[in-house]
Amino acid sequence: MSLSWISWIIIGLIVGLIAQAITKDKRKHPLWLTIILGIVGGILGGWIGGLIIGPESLQGFFNIWVWLFALVGALIVTAIYEAVTRGRKAP
Repeated sequence: MSLSWISWIIIGLIVGLIAQAITKDKRKHPLWLTIILGIVGGILGGWIGGLIIGPESLQGFFNIWVWLFALVGALIVTAIYEAVTRGRKAP
């Protein structure tokens, strides 16, 4: 059974916090923005992982591939956000 959207959102919450810690942004985002970026990144990572290794390989909440692709997605979304908002104050 593949993960539901709710599972990807929960994973996204967690990897959003990890992605912010990895990027060590000088402008600390508010928690709500970190969560939103993580959720979008988790969903993006799930989609990318499904394309690369197939949805059948992304089964199970505790599958390492699920978490790795979600983290990669969160890092991508965070990097895009940083590039777009560079020079602005964090909300």
